[in-house]
Amino acid sequence: MHNQDAVEVNSKALIVDIVRAAGSRSEINVNQLLNNQKRPESVGADEAIEKWIDENGESIIGTRGGPFTPTDQYVTTYKDSKIYVHVLSWDGKNNITLPAITDRVVKNAWILGNPTVDGTSWGIVRQHPWGLLIVVPEAYQNGVDDIVVLDIEGDPTTLKKPRLIEADPSSVIYLFGESAEVGGGLVHLQAQDWIEGWNESSASLSWKVKLPTSSDYKLAMTYTADTHAVGSAFEIVAGQNKTVGTVRQTTGWAGDSQNFERISLPGTLRLPAGESIIMLRLIGEAKSKDGVRVHSLELISPLADKARIASNEKAQQIRTKTDWFVEAKYGVMFHWSTTTQPSRGPQKPYVEAVNAFDLDAFVDMVSETGAGYVIFTAVHGIMHFPAPLKSIEVVMPGRTCKRDLIGEMAGKLQECGIALILYFHHGVGDLEWVKAAGFLSPDKSKFFKIEHDILTEIGMRYGKKVAGYWFDDRYPLQPFEELYEATKVGNPERIVAWNSWILPKTTEFQEYYAGEFGGALVDPPENFFAEGGSAGGLQPHGLIFLDDPWQHGYPDTDIAPPLFTTQQIINYVKACIAQKLVITMNMGITQDGKVSPTTLEQMKALRKTIREDSNTLEVN
Repeated sequence: MHNQDAVEVNSKALIVDIVRAAGSRSEINVNQLLNNQKRPESVGADEAIEKWIDENGESIIGTRGGPFTPTDQYVTTYKDSKIYVHVLSWDGKNNITLPAITDRVVKNAWILGNPTVDGTSWGIVRQHPWGLLIVVPEAYQNGVDDIVVLDIEGDPTTLKKPRLIEADPSSVIYLFGESAEVGGGLVHLQAQDWIEGWNESSASLSWKVKLPTSSDYKLAMTYTADTHAVGSAFEIVAGQNKTVGTVRQTTGWAGDSQNFERISLPGTLRLPAGESIIMLRLIGEAKSKDGVRVHSLELISPLADKARIASNEKAQQIRTKTDWFVEAKYGVMFHWSTTTQPSRGPQKPYVEAVNAFDLDAFVDMVSETGAGYVIFTAVHGIMHFPAPLKSIEVVMPGRTCKRDLIGEMAGKLQECGIALILYFHHGVGDLEWVKAAGFLSPDKSKFFKIEHDILTEIGMRYGKKVAGYWFDDRYPLQPFEELYEATKVGNPERIVAWNSWILPKTTEFQEYYAGEFGGALVDPPENFFAEGGSAGGLQPHGLIFLDDPWQHGYPDTDIAPPLFTTQQIINYVKACIAQKLVITMNMGITQDGKVSPTTLEQMKALRKTIREDSNTLEVN
């Protein structure tokens, strides 16, 4: 038994070595590969290796090293349109995340040797902007080399980094981590959408850009740096041209090493027509190992700079006033959507839950909070809308409801003097929706045209009953001006916010700051909303949660206990009112419409203090 165990261990080690060698080769010759892996401890493992080759040979025979840089967890190979993902370690989980693929569809996916397990219906692969998620339950993991086959559109070689960016110099060219090749210990954190690990002198980022003409480009970089990183030198190089700079400290509300700012860099960078490699790298020793995180680099041609200035001026001129919002002082938010769970028992199908929603009880509860407005989730991640909308049904039938919960809610709230703002997410992350709506293609104009149609229909349907939008998505390359125009249909006074999380504002086409503060009583610095600040020119606004972290997403559980004492909430809201910082408080709500009695009592006390007491603006 002991000898058999040793043979099994040796064969596993050899398979891993073979796979890693295959993933690093431009052309795979299996015999040469096997000979290279021969070593004394392989004695007795030959039979196991031959068996593995018989079963899995297509993943290395005639293949090339895959488009994704190997990691400790996986190696990829490819042939024709198929990418073979060799998962060598699951790290105790049932999933791994590969670099995102958002410009084409993964047509199918399956486990090699398990063709009956269909990736489309079973959900092996899920395409998200923050990464390509591969999920394989433990029952299907063999513990040696689990091979997931991806059949994709287009040529897999074009997924190799740095990915070619065919840029239009008439617009600002954004260079993100998703298209960059990273080196020298750098890591691209896809979910957070930034690059960190600037702790080696060899640290560098490289982008490949193709331009129709040569030009001098201004540069801007969005990054965060703590006090220890200030003064670290860097350079941006393209061929024989380069510009240098030093890291400066950034400020904001998110805390040290989280305060992202968009900073214009000195000088210009000359870029020729055709393809160029643009490299961002440190010069000398980093002054802090963990204190710099880079989100993006911008290339701004003279034509793009002129267009950007004109666009920003237009946005500032057409913004609507936010006086009513400031006078409302505070509001409440509810994440009630397809994934919201009841307090106990099975979750209802979404349409049934919409039909069962007790609107009278909901409006009575909101009135008790003293809120001046409600932000309610019209679409939250998954593209379902709690009302009949043709613009959604024509894309995917069955994604709306006969009951117009939004219209009914807006009407009843309006009767109580409470405004309704819709939380809206464009559905990126909903695999069926992004495929049907055309997000997974290089040209995403169809996708955003559909969103434009949805917003237009909402505007026409509800008119002044809908007072605003809170858009939840950081995906930066959106046609903000066109979508902003659609938000004004039926009510030019609607106010709009685009959530940029802890990153600087992504567009001037909005009225108020989304302010996703989360579970903290945040007090942004004065310069944050000042001219040139990360949210300069926008109405100050913050969004916190009081109990559940945004959504009640777990079955058979109670809403989380309050994060803050009642007095903390009262003092914080008073302080925000004094600064004209409108504050929204998210209350956990179950699918059956219940909120935490304890949290509701806190809100009643807040209402009494703010709405009824005479000394509402005194800060304790």
